[in-house]
Amino acid sequence: MTENYPVKNVHYKGFATDSIRWESFIPRDDDIFICTPYKCGTTWSQAICASLIFRDPDHGKKPAMISPWVDSHLKSIEAMNQMLDNQTHRRFFKTHTPLDGIDYYPSCTYIAVYRDPRDTYFSLRNHIENMNMDVPTTWMSEDVGESFRKWAAEPNVVGAAELFTLAELVHHYRSFRKFSDLANVHFFHYSELKVDLNGQMQRLAQILDVSIESELMSSLVEAAEFESMKKKAEQYVPASGMEIWKDEGRFFHKGTSGQWLELSEEDLEFYYRCMGELVVSEDLAWLQGGTGLDK
Repeated sequence: MTENYPVKNVHYKGFATDSIRWESFIPRDDDIFICTPYKCGTTWSQAICASLIFRDPDHGKKPAMISPWVDSHLKSIEAMNQMLDNQTHRRFFKTHTPLDGIDYYPSCTYIAVYRDPRDTYFSLRNHIENMNMDVPTTWMSEDVGESFRKWAAEPNVVGAAELFTLAELVHHYRSFRKFSDLANVHFFHYSELKVDLNGQMQRLAQILDVSIESELMSSLVEAAEFESMKKKAEQYVPASGMEIWKDEGRFFHKGTSGQWLELSEEDLEFYYRCMGELVVSEDLAWLQGGTGLDK
């Protein structure tokens, strides 16, 4: 069992974020931290939280606008803190920063969401290709297999953000896994959300201590389905209308699992060798399929 609470001891900085922005953050006891690596279901998790908090499938709010990416420079720190101070509903926000780069509050709730790393790679490719800006990466190239191997082999760099690599994803996971026994740290997996959205939303509602009657839950689940959100891209896409995306509808792209099946045996063998140096078999099984984690 964990004897100590997490300690913030790493400063993370990238081209789009800086974890020092958390220094002026003032928590409330019921705050919800949505903590994910890039392209692992962040926007989906925000939308689900919004539906549960507002108890309305047609609440009309843009989760990305009221649930800020605290580390990002998209909004000034002063404006973001003012918005959070003025919120009267239960607050929820997102971060891609590992647990050793943000403050831990025993009274708050931490929702850590992960996805099969192999599918994350394909989602990252689509994400980067769809942006109206040059995103610095060391692995992106037209050759999917070659790019995948570079993505898998790149080492993590302490304090670096926006690497968009396998090692960065695994480091994020390990920073939370180390404290998985804490009562307010909860793990969700993209594949389980896809297979049983109703069950996972009920589980999250219980974690958040939100009571939802069955008929309303059915409506909330329907509204949170991938295709339903894709049809309302203007509402759910982060930074909608800011010309960050070439095609806002493409932000949601496929949202499927198993895209990695197009990779060659050699590509996958290389990936497994890299993963073998990063995680134990139990963690590998959970990261890829959402099974085997004792939490």
